[in-house]
Amino acid sequence: MAITAVIGGQWGDEGKGKIVDLLSRDANMVARFQGGANAGHTVYKGELKIVLHQVPSGILTENCQCVLGNGMVIDPVDLVEELGMLTENGVLHNGSIHIAANAHIVTPVHKLIDARSEENSGQKIGTTCRGIGPAYVDKYNRCGIRALDLNDLKNLKQKVMNRLDLAIISGELSEPDRVDVTVEIEKFLEDSAVIAPMVEDTFSMLHEMVESHQNILLEGAQGTMLDVNHGTYPFVTSSSPSSGGIATGLGLPLTKVNRIVGIFKAYTTRVGKGPFPTELFDDDGEKLRDLGKEYGATTGRPRRCGWFDAVEAKYSVQINGFTEITLTKLDILDHFDKIKVCTGYECGGQQTDRMSKHISDLSDVKPVYKTFEGWNEPTTGIRSYEDLPEKIQQYIQFIADFIGVPVKIISIGPGRDEIIQIK
Repeated sequence: MAITAVIGGQWGDEGKGKIVDLLSRDANMVARFQGGANAGHTVYKGELKIVLHQVPSGILTENCQCVLGNGMVIDPVDLVEELGMLTENGVLHNGSIHIAANAHIVTPVHKLIDARSEENSGQKIGTTCRGIGPAYVDKYNRCGIRALDLNDLKNLKQKVMNRLDLAIISGELSEPDRVDVTVEIEKFLEDSAVIAPMVEDTFSMLHEMVESHQNILLEGAQGTMLDVNHGTYPFVTSSSPSSGGIATGLGLPLTKVNRIVGIFKAYTTRVGKGPFPTELFDDDGEKLRDLGKEYGATTGRPRRCGWFDAVEAKYSVQINGFTEITLTKLDILDHFDKIKVCTGYECGGQQTDRMSKHISDLSDVKPVYKTFEGWNEPTTGIRSYEDLPEKIQQYIQFIADFIGVPVKIISIGPGRDEIIQIK
């Protein structure tokens, strides 16, 4: 039996979907443990590009069970749309998708609260406005709606209407919002009925698979630096995308996990607001964005781009306990004469190689760089580590040595098989 976790090591968008898709070929189950419809995990079926927002990336693997864990907040409307997209593209999912009964539900009320909060906030977070934050707030306020509630539509409607009344009374929404939301609630109820048969005791299902020694893959959304506990607060998500979220989001103790794979881009990106020490505002930044097609799969927003931050990566390793890392989009660096890696932060005339010293205020730090000579030759067609240019091998080995974790997988293109696995 092997239980493997795939965790984003940066600010999300690291290429987790592709790696989960790769590793799921040997998995009996893929389980998401946190987040909601704000994932944008991209996988390919031949030439067909498929973007997954809630469904685990193992859906393309035949006979692989896909679990939406209790740590997620599920949007029935978006999920039905996503399932329809999969069906249209020939991806069969009948009987393979299982929703945790105690997962919480995103309603149209939550979505509108999210949008209004972002509109009226003096400090915009850059939320996707998909209702995820407000749904988590209700969860921890102990007044949330759970997936098990989907089996009683009359009671479900009453709970949603009660939440709408409360939102208006509290000032989260205004009375004019009631008409539009009420129309959306009817669609929400229709789609809730569609996914209700998928709701079940996923805890028992997961542990039965553990006991029968089957291969399980655990999929995180977003990235460690967006973790509500360890990320660049307040510019974070509302859950724990780090490995600690596995135990709470699935009911699976970390002692059962054999392998924790950290996913990093060979450079760094970020979507939305928040500090970003290695962000580039020059031609190199634009070049990374254009070559890497750095636009959000969920929002379409242009991503901010910068050099690889090894200080941040080491911090992420410490939080997650990565046993290995994957570097994605290494091929994007094929086109640069000089490539930099951040090895320290300078602040107030002092240098440090620990992000934790400045995590509360990274806006004042200045990155300290080590510069590498670019290799200026294509890597996409290479399938063996030994065949990579020596300069690439030096770049990879430096990162591995600095963060103290070996690089085991390299992605050198968007395709499913554009992968190098290092023994």
